[in-house]
Amino acid sequence: MEAWQRIQIGIATSLIVLSLGTGTAFKSEQTKYDAELNKAQTTLSQKKKQLSTIQSDNELALLDQKQNSSDQATSDSVRQVMLNRAINTRAIKVAKALFNYSGSKDYLKRQNKVSVLLSKKATVDPALFPKHDLEQIKGQKIAGDYYSSSITNGLEDSDGNVPVFLKVHYGTYLNDKLIASPTEGFNLTYNTHSGQFTSLKSVGKFAENTEKND
Repeated sequence: MEAWQRIQIGIATSLIVLSLGTGTAFKSEQTKYDAELNKAQTTLSQKKKQLSTIQSDNELALLDQKQNSSDQATSDSVRQVMLNRAINTRAIKVAKALFNYSGSKDYLKRQNKVSVLLSKKATVDPALFPKHDLEQIKGQKIAGDYYSSSITNGLEDSDGNVPVFLKVHYGTYLNDKLIASPTEGFNLTYNTHSGQFTSLKSVGKFAENTEKND
C-alpha cells in the first residue's frame, strides 16, 4: 500500500471517529438540555398553580373581611357577589348534567345527575325527562355537548328564595353528526338558606344556533 493511500485512510478514519464523537457529544448535550427544559416547565407549572391558590385564598379572605365590615352597604354588596358566584357555579353544573352525555345509557342517567344538585323536595319540570321515548332512545348512538351558558339572578325574597334564569347553548348528536344546536331557557329558584335549587323548569328554546361558542 502506497504511503499516500495510508495517509488517506488515516485521515478518513480520524474524520469518522471525530464525527462519531461529535454526534455522541451532541446527543448527550441535547438529552441534558431536554431534561433541564422539562424540569423548568414542571417548576413553572407548579409555581403557577401555587400562585393561583394564593390569589384565590387572598380573594376569599378579602371578601370575608369585607362581608363582616361595619359598613352595611359594603357588606351587602360583597354578600351579593358571593351569592351570585354560588348560584352561577351550581347552575352551570345543572346545565352540564342535562346536556353532557355520551350515549343512550348516559342520557337516561341525566335525571339522577340533576337531582343531586337540587333539594330533595324540588319541583322539576317532567318534560325535561320524558318517559314515553325511553325505549326508542335505548341502543341509539346519541350524544349531547354543553357549549356555554348565561345566568341572571332576581332579588331575594323574605324566605331566602332567589329567582334565576339560566340560558344554555348546547349540541345534540346522532351517529356522530350534529343534528341540532339550540339555546334553551330555564327558570330556577335558589334558596339561600339551604344553598340549593328548589325548582327547575324549561321555558322553551330560542332560535337555532349552529355555531359552538368558545
